[in-house]
Amino acid sequence: MKDRFPAIEKLKQIRLWIFALGGGILFAAFDRCGYMLKHYGTIWAVSENPWHRTVWMRILCRVPAYTLAVLLLFLLVMQLEERRGRAARRWERLWGWKYWFFLMWAVYFASFLPAFLGGYPGLFAADAPNQVGWTFSGWLTAHHPLLHTGILCGIFSAVRSLGGSDNLAAAVYTVLQMAALSWIFAWISRFLKKEHAPVWLQAGAVFFLCVFPFHGMMAIYTTKDTLFAGIFALSAMELWKMCVRPEEYFGSPRRMLGGAVCFILLLLFRNNGFHTVILCAPFLLIYLRRYWKRLGILLIGVTLAYLAYNGPFLKLVGAEPGNSRETLSVVMQTLGRTYVAAGDIRPEEMDVIRPVMDEETLSLYTPDLSDSIKNYFDTEAFRENAGEFLNAWARIGLRNTKIYVDAFLNTTYAFWYPAAENEYLEFVCFDIQEGDPNYPHVHMEPVCGLFHRYYTAIGTDASFRQIPVVRELLSMGFYVWLMAFAALYALYKREYRRLLWMLPFWTYMGTNLLGPAALLRYAYPVMLAAPLLLFWMTGTAAADTDRNQPLHPQSS
Repeated sequence: MKDRFPAIEKLKQIRLWIFALGGGILFAAFDRCGYMLKHYGTIWAVSENPWHRTVWMRILCRVPAYTLAVLLLFLLVMQLEERRGRAARRWERLWGWKYWFFLMWAVYFASFLPAFLGGYPGLFAADAPNQVGWTFSGWLTAHHPLLHTGILCGIFSAVRSLGGSDNLAAAVYTVLQMAALSWIFAWISRFLKKEHAPVWLQAGAVFFLCVFPFHGMMAIYTTKDTLFAGIFALSAMELWKMCVRPEEYFGSPRRMLGGAVCFILLLLFRNNGFHTVILCAPFLLIYLRRYWKRLGILLIGVTLAYLAYNGPFLKLVGAEPGNSRETLSVVMQTLGRTYVAAGDIRPEEMDVIRPVMDEETLSLYTPDLSDSIKNYFDTEAFRENAGEFLNAWARIGLRNTKIYVDAFLNTTYAFWYPAAENEYLEFVCFDIQEGDPNYPHVHMEPVCGLFHRYYTAIGTDASFRQIPVVRELLSMGFYVWLMAFAALYALYKREYRRLLWMLPFWTYMGTNLLGPAALLRYAYPVMLAAPLLLFWMTGTAAADTDRNQPLHPQSS
């Protein structure tokens, strides 16, 4: 038994039980706080049930079950780490074909076709109509990434000049995006294969990337988040290579340039891409201190690109900078909730707040979305008196701590609570400003009714919420729980460098917690890169070996 299941011997370790208990407390807190927010809108509600009277008692009741679950998962992961087996060599022979990468590229592209045929010419929704309409109307703004706006407008301009319809233009963009995303998927599979990831993970990644329904939907979704998610995965792989084989990485200008390009594209496709990278920088500089000069050059180059983009480049193209209110959603939500809940806001504090957010604006507070307040937030008035405004906000928070906590958690809980029922991906096209020729007018014309009904049920109707297990696997919260479990396991194993490899996941999600809402497209980068996260957690044995050496199976 010891030889077949060596992980069972770990049950004698006090350390294992301590970390299982810590994980049990953490996940019980996620679960019960999310439940309270979903059903009551506050974590401070008091029940008549003596066992569930407060949120703390609810958490305590769930700790044993979650502790057992974490313990069993620890044992499972250890068992997977112990057993690589002969299947690895068979898998490498199976996928040793010269044109394997192009085959996988075609397979992943084909996996997107059902969504494309069911939603032809693509999900032209979210920001895309405004990106094209505003630009063609003469207003160029960096509120949306200019690179993505330029790609969209370039395609629409070219197709319209050739006499094509807006539906054709949307289809051209969608096909190109499908090709780009499927190439990134193939690159993920190539990375896992090249680094000798466990066979179950390589095969599972192919299955996950082909079958997971949100991949197909995001592949045809004309939002910046799709390409950003793929670039995020590429950047995570670059960071891993940088940390695991620094001498090889920093000894090659080509590799460093490739990493710099990934990081620059990350910030060009979403504003918080820069913050994702820069928050990792101090930890990278400490861990890679022997290579601090070359790493410093890379990070300085990325920072200069960011500053050049937000300064000289915007002026050169005549683009209006993005509004800084986008970073203040937490401030807006906490003040809005305090006002509508009749919290303690003193007259002199209201005098400071009113020029930026008057009573009518504060009354528009919506628990899970800051846009209703954000659209009326006076950014100029805030800039003129930012210090005094933020001081007033902090003083109000000290007296209304519970309201502030509720406000923050209500806006973000769909990110970390798997049973949340907030917005998913609607399988629709938006046609706004119908009489304006500057705006794109795209209408969904499904080619296959079966696929259309399937993806409508998954996206617009969210019917999967009625299916246990499936609803959790398709939720944003599940992947944040996976991040938490992976970090906990790395701490238990004392493999602290694994935390560094996982750091981009945490820095990216941390920036999302400061955003206006918890939307699936914001969490999609973490969902897409889940196979990499599992590799950081379980497949790291290959990180310490030369990838060019043959993999020797362990004897059973």
